[in-house]
Amino acid sequence: MHPEIRPEMKLGMKEFENTMFMLRAQPTELNIDKFAIQGDLFPQRIDDTAWGLPAYLSADFSLFFVFAPNVGGRWAISCSRVEIANGNQITAMSETVPTGMGLNAVNELSPSSAIELIAYLKTLEVNGLGYFDEHIADRFR
Repeated sequence: MHPEIRPEMKLGMKEFENTMFMLRAQPTELNIDKFAIQGDLFPQRIDDTAWGLPAYLSADFSLFFVFAPNVGGRWAISCSRVEIANGNQITAMSETVPTGMGLNAVNELSPSSAIELIAYLKTLEVNGLGYFDEHIADRFR
């Protein structure tokens, strides 16, 4: 019997690029602590709807997880490249891309960091807060 190949096991592969991490729970002020990374880094509000969380920060490439209803009105975690000035001021944010595409970009720079981010998302999954969906993009074509 062959083990099931889960979407996150395709990290670094082209077929992982369209994978989204879909949320079962919408982040709110009351539950935002459940989305903490490394125990004490919480998503922060970007605007009235969306939340942002630093996923990978380096001198030449920084990526945020963006929690928003941006997949056909459904809540998901997508990725946005950010430019940071003075150590903590976000001066620009790209359009969001699928979770898999952002994780593959991190994987090219730091495979161990990409694995840590997969572990974070798997923790959310185990806690019933979301799941990887590699076919969601097909529903909107």
